[in-house]
Amino acid sequence: HTSADGPFSARAAEILREAVGAKQVLLTTSCTAALEMTAMLLDVGPGDTVVAPSFGFVTTALAYTRQGARVLFCDIDEATLGLDPRHLDELMDDSVRAVVPIHYAGVACDLEGIGAVLDRWPRASLVEDNAHGLFGSYRGRPLGSVGRFATLSFHETKNFTCGEGGALIVNDERDLDRAHVVFHKGTNRTAF
Repeated sequence: HTSADGPFSARAAEILREAVGAKQVLLTTSCTAALEMTAMLLDVGPGDTVVAPSFGFVTTALAYTRQGARVLFCDIDEATLGLDPRHLDELMDDSVRAVVPIHYAGVACDLEGIGAVLDRWPRASLVEDNAHGLFGSYRGRPLGSVGRFATLSFHETKNFTCGEGGALIVNDERDLDRAHVVFHKGTNRTAF
């Protein structure tokens, strides 16, 4: 079965869903594609701001600038190489729609510190760029399970690879139907 929605894809998605405890996992062609889907699902566009780490791969920011959002780069914490919650706090304002920490090299960001900042800004969603962190954890919780969305990469440079590929992790029930429509390029195939 060569379709991207075949039985082997379904088995792989289910393994990932169970490992993370997600509502749904949708396999994508890359982590970049999954990040672009989060930008669409969050309706990020002109006038919106997304915060990403100053240390990371370009597509984390590019996924949101393609939708017209402004990206602010946050300093990183020396211990984790992830977003520094203190600098994040300085960057936040009413225009921020998403904060996208990267769990760099499989090391978890300070999700507690980042969460404390985001608690004061309910319009901003957490999107974990978990390209490096599959099967990693933060204080007993799987990486990719904390944000509204998370993304995975299976590029040859990552800890789990199939040459290319990625996944979108959907952790919020309210996003399931729309995630399937975006995944199926504007169609509602799962309704049939």
